[in-house]
Amino acid sequence: MQTDSTSALNSRSLRGAREAKGMSLRAAAARSGIDPGHLSKVERGEKQLSLEALYRLAVVVDLDELAGHLKPLLSEEIGAALGVQPGASAAENDEAAGVQPAASVEQVHAPMH
Repeated sequence: MQTDSTSALNSRSLRGAREAKGMSLRAAAARSGIDPGHLSKVERGEKQLSLEALYRLAVVVDLDELAGHLKPLLSEEIGAALGVQPGASAAENDEAAGVQPAASVEQVHAPMH
């Protein structure tokens, strides 16, 4: 269960990491693809970030350990959203996700008549 103090501690940690990097809120928001107003609310403990947004922010402000912990979760989350099955071949997962195979070199460089 998250309390107000842990929520504030987490938001202060994000703000502290950003400020330690010498980065303004607007610059951090722009570089991580987060709305500045939303990031401001996150830093005040009023809003939360998605895992993907938190990962991007962690990368931008050099929270490498946090980014390292989040990356495998993102792969699983994104894979699940796309219908990717662990252990399936790349071709099977591409087909499940609706990805079309790339054109072969021969198809791209075929002479036109």
